[in-house]
Parts: sequence; C-alpha cells; structure tokens
Amino acid sequence: MKILSILPTFKDENSYNWRANIGFINKLSILCEYHGIKSYNKDSIIHPAKYLYNKYNPDVMILLTHSNLLDGYLYDIPCLKVMISVDFRKIMDREMFYWYKNNKFDLVIQRGAYNVEVFNKNIGMPCVWVPYSTDEKVFYPKKWESSKIGFAGTTGSYYVQRNKAIKLLERENLIDNGGKIIGLKYISFLQSHRGMLTSTAVLNERRRSPHAKMFEIIASGSVLLSPGFDYEEHILSSYIQYKDDCSDIVEKAKWIINNEQECIDISNKAHEEFLEKHTDIIRIKELYEYIKSMIEGRELIKKWSI
Repeated sequence: MKILSILPTFKDENSYNWRANIGFINKLSILCEYHGIKSYNKDSIIHPAKYLYNKYNPDVMILLTHSNLLDGYLYDIPCLKVMISVDFRKIMDREMFYWYKNNKFDLVIQRGAYNVEVFNKNIGMPCVWVPYSTDEKVFYPKKWESSKIGFAGTTGSYYVQRNKAIKLLERENLIDNGGKIIGLKYISFLQSHRGMLTSTAVLNERRRSPHAKMFEIIASGSVLLSPGFDYEEHILSSYIQYKDDCSDIVEKAKWIINNEQECIDISNKAHEEFLEKHTDIIRIKELYEYIKSMIEGRELIKKWSI
C-alpha cells in the first residue's frame, strides 16, 4: 500500500503538534510505502492535490488539518481519502461538518473521542476513534527530583477546570507551575515530578476525552493527577483522580507528596499499561489496520469501542 500525507512546510520537532500529530503519522513509513509531503504553509498551497496524486499515484491520501486553505483540497482525487481530526474545537463544531463533505472523505479518524456517533449518523462517513499515544523512546521514567505536583501547559481562559486546580494548589504551595515548556525541557520536567497535574474539561462543556499529555505523563513515570475521563476503563486504571469541581485537589496532591512508595507502585502499573497498549508503534498499527480494511472493503472492527 502507498500512503501520502499532506503536511505543512513549517515544523518544530520539539512542539506538541509535531510529537502528537506529524511525527506520529510519519511512523506509517514502518508499515508501508509512505510519503509525507510538505504541501502548504499558512498562506498558500504549494503542491495541488492533483499534482501529488499524478506524481505518486497513492492508494491513500491523508489530511491532518482543518485549514481553510485545504477546504475541498481532496474533492476530486480518485483514491481513498482519510481525515485525521486533531482539533477538538473543529470536531465539536457542527458547523464544520460541511468541511468533511467538501473533501468527500472516505474515513475520519478522531484522536479525541468526540462526536463519533454524530459523524456516523449525520454525515454518513465512517468515523473511528484512535486514541493518542506517545513514543516510549522519547518519554520514559527517570528518578524523581521533586515530590511536588508539576504542571506544564497553557492556561487560556477556556481551561476553566485547569486554572481552578492550579490556583488551589498554588495557595498551598503544592505545585511547580512550569507554564508552556517545549523540547527536552518539557520531557525532563515530566520525568522529574512525582505527580503531574492535568485536566479534562474545557469551558463548561463535558469534553472529557483522554488527551495526548496524559500518555506523555504516564510514559515519563510520573503519577497522573486528573479528573475522570470518558472510556477510562479502556485506557488507564492506575492514576489519582480528583473531582471535576476540584474540591478535593489539595487533599489528593498532599497524598501524592506524602506517599512515595504508593506513588512508585501507581506509576509502575501505569507505565506497564502504557507499554502494553499506548505506544506510538501500537497505535500506528491500529490506524494502518483501519486504512487497510477500507482499502480491502472489509468491516471496520473498532478496537476502542466507539
């Protein structure tokens, strides 16, 4: 099978977008003849879809962005067309559904578990959930240097739950708030903290899909401190859960700080689950099997239930 993905010209291999999306999809090269082509920048299309199709004659073409530049980009291309949806704001916005129809996708892959049933019912195209993952050769455990709770990420106004949790922990001096950290510093920050804070809710909506940072945290050997999330019974059994309203966040953080051996046990079990189910290599094989099933006209057997 020959697969071609449409990539941006700008890249930063230390960025979240590279790790979770572009670097991930490029791992298809392990399984098939794969070409990741830099075909657009923020202002213009460099390689039209018809040009790439005629040059490479792929069996499959993949998009990874909802950029307005690529609206209708694959419409007339006579091969299997796959969209990998990574932006939850576009996935949840029903007004964006036209965008999928304008490209006439044959298969939609969601990395977050949002609106899968809605896609299947209202848009009439197959949609499956392929959860996030990470690379065990990049994120791996090391000895903890701090018993405090760590946080690394952005704190925009739409992260209501996250901001509340951080504020409560800062009042008690229980958290190292690293803010937005990139590259090797980000990896070492996760590895060095006994517990790492994350959140699942965005604004006041019930968006509780497991996200990429969760997998990076458990891969790095830190104890995940998180609210509950959808489909957790399929994803992870070993983490510390705090209430959605953050009312017990201080209590849970103090428990992590004061119980080193129990945290070692929790992090070891979570890391075992990660290696068993959530590495990039495992996940790219799942993605490839979905694509192969579509090419061969077989039923899509959904590994992750939705």
